[in-house]
Amino acid sequence: MAKMEVKTSLLDNMIGVGDMVLLEPLNEETFINNLKKRFDHGEIYTYIGSVVISVNPYRSLPIYSPEKVEEYRNRNFYELSPHIFALSDEAYRSL
Repeated sequence: MAKMEVKTSLLDNMIGVGDMVLLEPLNEETFINNLKKRFDHGEIYTYIGSVVISVNPYRSLPIYSPEKVEEYRNRNFYELSPHIFALSDEAYRSL
């Protein structure tokens, strides 16, 4: 029996897609599934371009420390995983 060749994408191993602009195909089902997949893996922030979507985890997360603020300070918006601190830093640097 011949082996089937399966092509994979670089995005296949990601926890969902961090920026919905990169989601293909982009429709209601893939949008919701991507948010759910990210949420299920503790990723509550997702970008849509320069907009940040946040899904309330209804629990405390260790992602709001002063160290986390410094991690996102003066970094490229897409360099790290989506976070409200990235958006805040981008807005501050744009003043």
